Amino acid sequence: MNKLFLATLGTFGLLLGATSCSNDILDENPQSVLLPSFLGTPQGIEAGVTGVYSGLRQIYGNDAAFFTTEAGTDLWTNGISSSSGLNDYSPTDLTPVNAGSTSFIWTVCYQQINNANGVLKYSNEVQGMDPARLKQLVAETKLLRAQYYFVLVRHFGDVPLMLSFIDQPTKDISRAPLADVYAQIVTDLTEAMNSIADKPAQPGRVTRATALHLLAKVHLNRATSTAKQADDYANAAKFAKELIDNQGRYGLGMETDPAKVFEEGNENGKEVIFNAQFNGDATFSRIDGFTFGGENVAGFNFRSRYDLLPNMARDINNGRPFARHVITRFLENSYILRDAAGTPLETGAALRSTDTRYNKWFTTVYRVNSPGANSGSTSAVIGDTSIWYPGRELPAAVLARIAARKPVPYRVFQPSQYTTEYFPTMNKFDSRQRTSVNGFSTRPNIIYRLAETYLIAAEAYFYLGNAGQAKDYINVVRRRAAAPGKTTQMEIAEAQVTIDFILDERARELCGEMMRWYDLKRTGKLIERVKAYNPPRVNLANGTYGSNAAINIKDYHVLRPIPQTEVDRTSGKIKQNTGY
Repeated sequence: MNKLFLATLGTFGLLLGATSCSNDILDENPQSVLLPSFLGTPQGIEAGVTGVYSGLRQIYGNDAAFFTTEAGTDLWTNGISSSSGLNDYSPTDLTPVNAGSTSFIWTVCYQQINNANGVLKYSNEVQGMDPARLKQLVAETKLLRAQYYFVLVRHFGDVPLMLSFIDQPTKDISRAPLADVYAQIVTDLTEAMNSIADKPAQPGRVTRATALHLLAKVHLNRATSTAKQADDYANAAKFAKELIDNQGRYGLGMETDPAKVFEEGNENGKEVIFNAQFNGDATFSRIDGFTFGGENVAGFNFRSRYDLLPNMARDINNGRPFARHVITRFLENSYILRDAAGTPLETGAALRSTDTRYNKWFTTVYRVNSPGANSGSTSAVIGDTSIWYPGRELPAAVLARIAARKPVPYRVFQPSQYTTEYFPTMNKFDSRQRTSVNGFSTRPNIIYRLAETYLIAAEAYFYLGNAGQAKDYINVVRRRAAAPGKTTQMEIAEAQVTIDFILDERARELCGEMMRWYDLKRTGKLIERVKAYNPPRVNLANGTYGSNAAINIKDYHVLRPIPQTEVDRTSGKIKQNTGY
């Protein structure tokens, strides 16, 4: 764990660099400023807590964020690149040595846990600070430590439980039982909840609402783990209900329109409970597009290769097309309104017209922005249709009419033609305020929001045997998604509430929001749903579609491999997960 100490000191140095213009800092002895004891000063504890927050940019922003949570599920299949084999459970890539994305998550979480431990250790020594402010900082730190541990236990199971600040190299570390780690998470969250502010002093700060949501989510996850407690579902329901019933106290509320939730400029809106902040300062956020670390590439990960098609060129508005994650037909078709038996109630052009989320959160039409590009036609008109993903198979007559269109036809991709490069794009994270075509986004990324609180409550009440209450919570989310005049059609009956329906609703509402793999693991549905809905790889005339996930996935894939470097550093005291 030597790297934890070195990484922590690196964080301190970065934070100090940002404040070095202060006369007070300039008058200090530089050697003493770099010591961990700096955390025992008002400036130091503020900087230390900021450092603990900084890890959120790495856990919830870069490629690893999406490969470790969305890839290899029922919602997304292979794009044009892979990371650590997580998208298809590759036996040669998803290994303790090669799984770079999960190793990155492990490293970042423990770096920030140690930073948090440093803050908590030295908080008792801080003099000259308003006691209320100090109490708030300690509460925020405990909540963030719980959040990092919550990430770790869901990925790795038993993990080292580090509650003391490490300022000397040590190899004497082993994995703690899952029950102990979950107990500490609950303790940290409970203590934070009892002393933290109701509303954030500035965007991105955690609050009592964050603690309530996270407590509900932690109990929901623990309930299906080997550390389960008899009252986990009751507690999940209790904390979610408390937040929902008192949302006004916290300045929270559901947006009236799904499009508003992810509208640029509304990342700190009333529905947002917790987010990861980014900014245009290269000291803190990677923004140049080529130096990877704390970057925000959320909008690029789900973007298809529009820039390779006729009359199109890469631009700021349409984004940088990483094409990492391709929508599965299951996710696309989940937005079709169905009756209680699963029979579609919409056909043809009316598909996905009752539930508005698909058409608001997925880009299906691209407009000409570069006539003549990519062997296109100079007769093409800027702003005219260039690419259309209709979401259904079109009759031959319609295709012929499009092919004969003047001044130029446009390209159509039907579901049977989706490939690793061409597919409808999820646009929740689109960033049109970037300063360059390839530059990273500085938008905050939403981690938790109120719509999920309703779905957590629904799941908890379902497991408690109260399907009627579960139905009511689900219908709040579904009514918000309804097209004008279609609210009644979107409501479900009590008999429709099953764990599969809840998972389907979470897919429709929360797709791409860095939680699907956790959802499938928690509900015991990971292997079943990957095999059923992540399509096998097929070769098409214009590319490939699908993955080998269904072929490769095994029972042990409900946990990630422990990084081999951690096993080696502790001389084997940290044991590897079964199967790796």
